[in-house]
Amino acid sequence: SSTHGVERLFEGDPAPTEVFESLVQVTTSASASNALGPMGAKRIVPWLPADRGTGAKPKDYLIVVCDPRLKSPYLQQTVRTLNTQLPMELRKRLIVVNADTPAENRRFIKKNGIDKVDVFSDEKMEWMRAYSALGAERLTMTMFVVGNEQVKKLARDLDPDAAIRVITNAVKNM
Repeated sequence: SSTHGVERLFEGDPAPTEVFESLVQVTTSASASNALGPMGAKRIVPWLPADRGTGAKPKDYLIVVCDPRLKSPYLQQTVRTLNTQLPMELRKRLIVVNADTPAENRRFIKKNGIDKVDVFSDEKMEWMRAYSALGAERLTMTMFVVGNEQVKKLARDLDPDAAIRVITNAVKNM
């Protein structure tokens, strides 16, 4: 199987923290794309203390939508939908993780006017492997809600047409 011996994560399991440091935030500027590292991870990981005024994400929970498939039309459709339709208070808590290069992500963001969703590259799939998002049989899109060092909710095989509803329901009682 393609899971490389990684145990599948379930709701209630500890949420891996260090792998956030390997993500590369994609910005529209073509500046050097560096991994977040410990400082950058503090801005997005809810349970890490962040310095004030650094554009940090809210600290209660983080929604992650990820897809290990390269240039996934399913993820691209979902990102376009989330960018325009997900309520602001949820978008502030959302990141998207994929295996595309920062340059490919930058092109997608520019071409589609994605301005409200933060996209991160995980080319080596370190984050997705740690979060068991690579799937046992086939690759699919997955949504995780993490908070308090735990996987609070997860939805595997996320359907682009249902993404808004799935995310909204997942965080309803957070």
